[in-house]
Amino acid sequence: MPLRHAIEHHARQCPDALAVCISGTSLSYGALFERLKRLHNALTALPHRRHADLSLPSDARLFAVAIGNQPAAATLLPAALATPHAVMLLDPQWPAALHQRMLAKLPPDVVFCLSSQTALIEAAERLSIPAITVDTDAFETFLTTPIDLPLTNPRDTFMVGFTSGTTSQPKAFARARHSWRASLDASRLAFALTEQSNTFAPGPLAHGISLYALAETLELGATFHAITRFDLADAHRAMATTRRIVAVPSLLAALCHGTPQDQIIEITTAGAKLDPALLAKARDFFPRARIHEYYGASELGFVSLNTHGRSSSSAPANSVGRPFPHVELSIRENGAEVAQGQAGTIFVRGDLAIEGYLWGGRNSGFRREGPWATVGDLGKLNYDGSLTLLGREGGMVITAGHNVYPQEIETALGEIPGITSALVLGRTHHSRGQELVAILLGDTPLEEIRSQLAIRLPRYKLPRRFFRLTDWPLTSSGKPDRGTLLNWLDEKDARLVPLHPAT
Repeated sequence: MPLRHAIEHHARQCPDALAVCISGTSLSYGALFERLKRLHNALTALPHRRHADLSLPSDARLFAVAIGNQPAAATLLPAALATPHAVMLLDPQWPAALHQRMLAKLPPDVVFCLSSQTALIEAAERLSIPAITVDTDAFETFLTTPIDLPLTNPRDTFMVGFTSGTTSQPKAFARARHSWRASLDASRLAFALTEQSNTFAPGPLAHGISLYALAETLELGATFHAITRFDLADAHRAMATTRRIVAVPSLLAALCHGTPQDQIIEITTAGAKLDPALLAKARDFFPRARIHEYYGASELGFVSLNTHGRSSSSAPANSVGRPFPHVELSIRENGAEVAQGQAGTIFVRGDLAIEGYLWGGRNSGFRREGPWATVGDLGKLNYDGSLTLLGREGGMVITAGHNVYPQEIETALGEIPGITSALVLGRTHHSRGQELVAILLGDTPLEEIRSQLAIRLPRYKLPRRFFRLTDWPLTSSGKPDRGTLLNWLDEKDARLVPLHPAT
């Protein structure tokens, strides 16, 4: 069912039911639907800019949102899901200069921002773009009398998102409504969702995993909870009335403190591989929960899924699971499929992928080969049907003439008791071309690490240098920041403690 119909249905059947709550600011389904009709009328009244690269009806507008998890997001983000208008998701953590470049590249019809974002407001004014501050009376004043919501076209754009991938310059992509409609059908089944799946997403709503969780929850008629900024006490208050959590692994780890939460029965996580220590910790802290760990990409949607029960998993723990419903996988090299068990580039076929980037896609990993699409991730399909992720094209390390995928070593490190998380990087070496460097969280002695790796990996895949640190530097999406770690290695930063053999 299109989200516009789902929200209207819930508004008519249970108008007082709680739809969205952000740090105590709540909207019922009846109030949400009424605000969507008011916002739709206000947006339609704005002067129309031509957006040649987007598929938008004549009465639709492109509105930019840079407010993070401010309570007005409870109205603005569902508007992109349930009205003909499209949202341009600007990360509030971006520097001012980057916000300005994005507005200049794709000027929206209006920008919703915070009064403290003065550089963004000034940039919008220079481009003659109205800037509405949502933390003042301006937002409520902007909303006008409600009008009926029109039907939406599945082929129209509803979101312009950004992904940096392996570069620091964001790449823009447009996503059509039909791709998320197909995704919602698939994830409802895969994640065992019902109208009782009240969901807490502690991460930024500007990121796909949280925004998608909002769409899932509203379609079901359940309640979506978020918090304006991460605070453990606020998070536990939000979790108290929910049955499901959606979070990247770093935030899932942050939640696992205090009293175990036995009311949580479903957890969805993505963005990085769950290491064995965190999986064990989550199983203990959420004793009744199934943990759905999926692998995907902003450009591709869902790719594969591994569901972890109390004591077993639906696929080998060191894999990223089996193909997601409605998705076919193919491991290909030079346009041809490789044999099962051999390494190659992971391609997907289904209804969930984008068509391409609006800009910034040159030399990127995303490309299409007929009906198949890839972001350049490397992997292999195992004989049990599961998928093993090996790294990304361009991320392969060539050391002493051998091709090595860091992900394989990181998986082996994660299986060693005492290591809670690991990253492997390739650095230039005068004689080997590149050398493998492992950075770890955990207290396992170096001799034990080396002896355990020697059992699991051939000699040429063993890192030559090991470092320990206490916390990962993170990107804005909550993933370990490999670029920062490489800089720390070059600068001999004291946060990286070299491991030496015991004397």
